[in-house]
Amino acid sequence: MKKIFGFMVLAIAIFALSSCGGGNTPSAVAEKAVKCIQAEDYEGYVNLMNIEVKEGEDIENAKTMLVALMKEKGGKSMKEKEGIKSYEILSEEIAEDGNSAVVKVKIVYGNGTEDEQKIKLVKDKDGEWKLSDAK
Repeated sequence: MKKIFGFMVLAIAIFALSSCGGGNTPSAVAEKAVKCIQAEDYEGYVNLMNIEVKEGEDIENAKTMLVALMKEKGGKSMKEKEGIKSYEILSEEIAEDGNSAVVKVKIVYGNGTEDEQKIKLVKDKDGEWKLSDAK
């Protein structure tokens, strides 16, 4: 009986770890982004973005400015909505060329309001999915 129980615990742990890893799919990146906002990890969120800078501009400076902007505006918005209570990935649509995607996410806030967000993603030069900064 102990062996069966031990095997079941191991199987559940392996399943949980594999489902949390997510890899680099559009849905996994969108989920990481929502978790960053939920945890007020704006630096982590910015690191998930595909940031394109003009020649001569400093990428690290651009990231620092984005983090500050998100702390100010995003923090205020999250405070008003009492944070993110839960979220659910509703759909993932990858473009035919395989270089862009849209992930639809349902977000439930602490104050009881709900919102559906479309998170746009693109593949960066290394082929990794990143949040698109395009509107």
